Amino acid sequence: MKGKYTMLHGYFDIPTFHYFEEKNTWSGSNYTNFSYRIDPVLGDEKELYVRVWYGTKCVTEVTDFVAEYHEEYSEKGLENVLADLTKEFEKFKLIRKEL
Repeated sequence: MKGKYTMLHGYFDIPTFHYFEEKNTWSGSNYTNFSYRIDPVLGDEKELYVRVWYGTKCVTEVTDFVAEYHEEYSEKGLENVLADLTKEFEKFKLIRKEL
């Protein structure tokens, strides 16, 4: 049975949409050098804002993101975030030994 904060699975453990409804951000990394952050943007147009970068720097120190996505602020949007991250991670796996 899924609760409010059940994690989504695949390459990433990401909390369910309810977590973002509480104005929380989420960040993580895989294989040390694949980093990402998901922010709820709650202005006039609500969205989930996703950034991906390579390396171990904090998001505030990154100037060159590998990818950025703006997804719908909804459960479906969060599913799209997971698909976006998976796509970027598949690209990363091909080059990770070069980093």
